[in-house]
Amino acid sequence: MSSMLTPIDPKPLEVISNNRDILRDLFIYLDYAHAHSIKRMTRTNGIPRTDMIRLAKLLGIDPPEKDDWMYARPYWIDFIDNLALSLHLVSYDLQGEYRGYSSSDASFIDNYVSVNEAQLQKFLGLLPIEQEKNILDALNRTKSLQRYDDASFNEFFHYGPYGFLDTFDRWGSGTGIMPTLKFPEIRMFLLDILRKCPAGQWFSTESLIAYLKTNFPYFLIPQSAPKVDRWGNPTSRYANFHESNQISENEKSVPPDAPDAFERVEGRYVERFLEYIPFTMRFVDVAYSREPYKGVSPSRGFLSGFRVNERFIRLMNGEGATPKVTIQPNFDIIIESDFYPVSVIRQITTLGEQMSNPNNGHGAYVGIFQLKKSAVATRLIQEPDLDISALLKNLSGRDLPSNVQIELEEWAGHADQFTLYEGFALLETANISLEVEKFRTEKIAPTINLVRNSEEVYSTLETLGQVPMRIQHREWDFTLVSETAISLFPREKPVTDAPKIARSVKVNRVVTISFKFPDNESFDAICKTLAELRCPFQIDTQAHIISIQQKEQALFEEAVSKLADTFLFEVE
Repeated sequence: MSSMLTPIDPKPLEVISNNRDILRDLFIYLDYAHAHSIKRMTRTNGIPRTDMIRLAKLLGIDPPEKDDWMYARPYWIDFIDNLALSLHLVSYDLQGEYRGYSSSDASFIDNYVSVNEAQLQKFLGLLPIEQEKNILDALNRTKSLQRYDDASFNEFFHYGPYGFLDTFDRWGSGTGIMPTLKFPEIRMFLLDILRKCPAGQWFSTESLIAYLKTNFPYFLIPQSAPKVDRWGNPTSRYANFHESNQISENEKSVPPDAPDAFERVEGRYVERFLEYIPFTMRFVDVAYSREPYKGVSPSRGFLSGFRVNERFIRLMNGEGATPKVTIQPNFDIIIESDFYPVSVIRQITTLGEQMSNPNNGHGAYVGIFQLKKSAVATRLIQEPDLDISALLKNLSGRDLPSNVQIELEEWAGHADQFTLYEGFALLETANISLEVEKFRTEKIAPTINLVRNSEEVYSTLETLGQVPMRIQHREWDFTLVSETAISLFPREKPVTDAPKIARSVKVNRVVTISFKFPDNESFDAICKTLAELRCPFQIDTQAHIISIQQKEQALFEEAVSKLADTFLFEVE
């Protein structure tokens, strides 16, 4: 099939790639909805602006403008919100209620976003490739949330979140042949056509349309299209598709007998299909003409080229690999996956800090994390029986570097669990009376007791003829016990430092070489290649600097050699 398509040089065109990972952004939205009570707006049922701004910050995108409701394309967060609803991962009221006879639109009172925990846990249990397939299926079959919009909720009339093309006018789309078209089947047919294209090769959109016209002229509208609509009114093949010269009064239907009728209808659909599901899910990159479009509206031929990526082909073939986890001697953990591996990431983030989250240019996920002592200790406090080493071995599928194994065993010793009590006091006494016993909450040691209501305890001890001593600690340190007091706690006496004895220390000299890269793309590529070669290295993601030991120079040169087809590195 690809031999029938025309390869193109994208340099004269405006190449656009989508950098939004739809699966990653979906989980960010779900985490936010779980942690916050999102009360949807009363009139529009949309997400409030305050929550929009917070979500935009988490997603790393610009917040919406105040008048974005006037913009035809859905804002990305609204798009993710609708996707979560389509996947049944969240729920909220879609019907509303009418607040009187004068209400023309429904109102939504106390309408909160609710995360469906059972469905979410089921979704989390899927492999990343299966999660991505569920998203594809949801976008393929999604319906409009607006009443009476079902027949027009397709690429002919509906804008994608990041597309550039305009649409047909939707008037009359509820009649004629439009309501009879089966768009889920049409989309899957076109995706199967794209699956047969070689990854990374640019093809002209015009040649794809010509291929469809020659081999599948009825892929969109059946040859046996009904001659009358569902109300019995006569209709024609292209009666729903109107062209104009930017003036609505001059709109005319595309003549079915025109020699270029296929290009004017099916061809326009193919362009808009490419920039909706395939582009939104990062299956393709697209290239547009740099010249302003001046023809009949809606635009035709403006999306000039496309290329599919390996990630898309693996998804369609069901060949998505399980996430690859590499643990390096410098405590870096590198996660590589065709699709965003949320379950693995959530395990790793509880053990360390995320250092980098790049994409390798083809849509795959590559994340770099670093194990941290405090994070490991915290995880062990929460799960005392957890074997961190076994967990990491299971994720990586191989033994840990020996130094990492030793350090993890040492870190585990810093994870003793403790309980912090507020509003209590420690009572140190050899014998506790019955009058004081009622205030005791717990006996910590033979002479140490945890008591409540310390003021009453102090008064009771004085009443019993004892001489209690009260010690109030400051916020920043502990107060020492008086030198004359009898206590297990440290007393106020000068501490004499023991004489220091110098010991012999043998120091090994390690020569480190650092390389500074000019951009994210080359920096991320060399990081990924070094990880594949099992070369220990350290990184500064802000400055794009990679540091290796001199003895690893050969592995670094091997990594440079592997990337020679993509980058011509010149070390100064």
